[in-house]
Amino acid sequence: MTFAPEVEGRTGATVDSSGVLRMRLLGVRFGPPGYGLTAEHVMAELRGRPVGLYVHVPFCGSLCPFCPYNKVRYQPGPAGRYLDSLRAEAEVYQAAAPGLTFTSLYVGGGTPTLCLAGLGWLADLPVSGERAIEVLPTHMTGLRADTLCRSGFDAVSVGVQSFDPRVLRHLRRPTTVEGNRRAVALARDRFRCVDVDLIFDVGYDEPDTLLRDLAEAFSYGVDQVSTYPLMRFGYTPFGKAQHDRHAEHRLLRRATELAELHGYHRDSVWTFRREGAPGYTSITRPYYLGLGAGAATFTGESFLLNHFGLAQYDADVTRGELPVALAAHLTGARAALFRAFWQAYTGVLPLAAREDPLLGHPAAGAVAAVAQWLGWVGGSGRVTAVGYDRFHDLERWVTYHLIEPLWAELMAEHRVADAGAAEAALGG
Repeated sequence: MTFAPEVEGRTGATVDSSGVLRMRLLGVRFGPPGYGLTAEHVMAELRGRPVGLYVHVPFCGSLCPFCPYNKVRYQPGPAGRYLDSLRAEAEVYQAAAPGLTFTSLYVGGGTPTLCLAGLGWLADLPVSGERAIEVLPTHMTGLRADTLCRSGFDAVSVGVQSFDPRVLRHLRRPTTVEGNRRAVALARDRFRCVDVDLIFDVGYDEPDTLLRDLAEAFSYGVDQVSTYPLMRFGYTPFGKAQHDRHAEHRLLRRATELAELHGYHRDSVWTFRREGAPGYTSITRPYYLGLGAGAATFTGESFLLNHFGLAQYDADVTRGELPVALAAHLTGARAALFRAFWQAYTGVLPLAAREDPLLGHPAAGAVAAVAQWLGWVGGSGRVTAVGYDRFHDLERWVTYHLIEPLWAELMAEHRVADAGAAEAALGG
């Protein structure tokens, strides 16, 4: 993997004399995977563990300026080539572990419902649990719902973001309030599990805006509502801004009280689940394999991140190589801390060793003991109200100090590719 020198900067990344990016974040060294990383090696690390599958489809009809995820504008030609490479990457991993059944499937983006015709092969993958996909509200039509059901999807996340027209304008969403309402009502009647995504921004919205959005989402009887604070990544058009964490704490506590009045409970740092309903999340699988440009893999021993640039991703897959851009090997303690952090996000942090060796590691046990001593976790292992405030802050810190630096550097692959295309067009 090579980068132009200008990608060096605030993240502490360095580009060596051969143009290879190397980073050190939170005490973990990220660098090229090196020779010898194979699908057999990755699947061997995952052997015997519950493995979720994440599939990334980066295409969007329009690009929302607040969104930090890996995405590009949809064009039929590049999308077709990408979907071919995506399937080829899946086949390589399947060949390396032919007996593996995934515990879940999650398809995210981007806007994956732009590409349903090219994703039909996902129905043939061995998946024992839910098959979930993100859906743009304008795509939640009867025809697309039929296609999703035929493809085996039984869970959907509807990207409503708000039922308030002012918020939709602020976020520049290609949706309307009435369209959002129709999408939620249709999804509720067709799928086993329905999540509604909402975004709040205490620097812009009045606090009651989120509460009104929540009340409307609850009124549909959906299974879950996810309430994400707007994350301001420096490389997005929205740019950086200060967060009023205390205002966010107060708002989320009010949201918890409102949820309980409607028969929902706080199920994780930012989600509320209807009592007795199935859960829905993309980020709390203990171990997962990521397919596609920008997808991540966590084996319990390694954290792998695929190329963001479509050209680099396609080139690696075409050569028969794994499209991994950055890799970090995690020691037992660091892997256990990584695992414990995301486990805490779910609202439960086990206080004793369980069947998962990483949660039974002394480092994870120490985290649980300290969290209980601080009052962040109760005797049952459930995260307390104070704990949710602290994990809210911790999740944001990890986002800005680990996730954003990684993604910011890999976003440079798009700029390098665009510069190359422009030079070629000018005959340079």
